[in-house]
Amino acid sequence: MTKYYTATAAMMLLAALSSNAVATENDIIKVDIQKNIQGINVTVTAKTDTVVIKNIDVNRGKCPLLTKGTVTYQGKRLEGWVAQGATFTPTTMHFADSLTWHFGHTYLQPPAGVVCSFLEARVFTDHGTFTVTE
Repeated sequence: MTKYYTATAAMMLLAALSSNAVATENDIIKVDIQKNIQGINVTVTAKTDTVVIKNIDVNRGKCPLLTKGTVTYQGKRLEGWVAQGATFTPTTMHFADSLTWHFGHTYLQPPAGVVCSFLEARVFTDHGTFTVTE
């Protein structure tokens, strides 16, 4: 009987640790949050004919928007996600369009070693602001 309780507790712990996605849905957009070691991915899917995504912030701007780019590390140029100079460009989406934005800190940029732990994402649209929390 003890083995059964131990196995059940282990499975429950594994299930709790492996949950790395958060989602919310309404009549305007569906927002999926995917957390991984590189940062936080925010995927927005339009559920109305037309919606303008004006801005997205994660943890009230404490996790910067990342863009594809190159960094120099120990004399080598590396391709990856960089935060410097990334600005949000408003985007018009139509029904069933889906786009993903990347947020977080890279280990090579100040503040070095900072990891964005997801608490909140806000999606600002022409239909209002939608918030997703952990």
